[in-house]
Amino acid sequence: MATRDIRILVVDDEEKIASRISRLLEREGYSVDVAYSGEEAIHKLTIRHYEIVLTDLNMPGKNGFDVMECIQRENLNTLPLVLTGYASIESAITAIKLGAYDFIKKPIDAATLTLVVNRAAERVMLLRENKRHLEELEKLNELKNEFLSVVSHDLRSPLATIGGYVNYLLKKGNLGDFERRYLVIIRDIADNLYQLVNELLDISKLEIGIMSVNREMTDISQIISMSINNFLLLAVDKNNQVVFRNNLLNPHAYIDRMKIMQVMNNLIGNAIKFTENGTITITATELDTHISVSVSDTGVGISSENLEKIFNAYAIHKSSGTRGEKGTGLGLQICKRFIELHGGTIRASSNVGEGSTFEFIIPRRGE
Repeated sequence: MATRDIRILVVDDEEKIASRISRLLEREGYSVDVAYSGEEAIHKLTIRHYEIVLTDLNMPGKNGFDVMECIQRENLNTLPLVLTGYASIESAITAIKLGAYDFIKKPIDAATLTLVVNRAAERVMLLRENKRHLEELEKLNELKNEFLSVVSHDLRSPLATIGGYVNYLLKKGNLGDFERRYLVIIRDIADNLYQLVNELLDISKLEIGIMSVNREMTDISQIISMSINNFLLLAVDKNNQVVFRNNLLNPHAYIDRMKIMQVMNNLIGNAIKFTENGTITITATELDTHISVSVSDTGVGISSENLEKIFNAYAIHKSSGTRGEKGTGLGLQICKRFIELHGGTIRASSNVGEGSTFEFIIPRRGE
């Protein structure tokens, strides 16, 4: 262990004890400073960083509790160890509340001192390593988000062009079944890729923190109705009934219209995707200052194992619909983040073979 990289402040009003502790720790390879009062210790803590502080509790003027209060108040990344000739339950509880990592009883035993300080130093080194790893992960995450944003922007235009040309060819009407079948495959692949690119862009914007909420007074029941209309043909094709239970006396809310529309499209689209010969029920309900919207289906359901991770950004869950429809696995994550941007919450419940329910609750007015 590179103890020379760990600076320790020894605080004790008894000069002999402070000097002895200092010598013992310096022989262990630590860099040690000494303060002979609480006032001196607090001053040194304000002008220099120490990884560990060994402080006596009972000192005239500022005592060891005052030193630990300074560490806590200033939010210093310093680990306190307590030197004490007496240890009442009350003082021990107070010291622990102030962040004391361990206690060393006077008179000082060299072996015990070394053991406790080395253990504290190991903790310091571990925290330092964890901080370094987190900083590296943050940098990698920033690079990932930048890469996704650049690539997604560059992919959207050619994908839209492919879809446009395919639709043009399909509308010409002079194609054989063979050509039409393969053009439909190309169109579906291009559409899926375009959806993936858009969702990757949304995710990267959310991760970077540049996604804003453009609130306006909006009729949320109108958004729900429009979203239902977007999927009516697909619902009919899969022999599904769509029911909208609008229990809102006042359907108006101060929300981002496009983001809530995207949430509704995702939830209703998923419900139809995983349901055939069933019912999709959308319910909007008043909750004092909030509005609740739920989307329930009678489809295939989700296992308890997968239900736990469907909103988890680091555990993407992909599954195919009743007709093999594919998805990116990102839609529900985006829903969760959009609802959270509104100051709301989203949850899911499901039973395999019985269906699923997704409910989000958002405040009627933004903060």
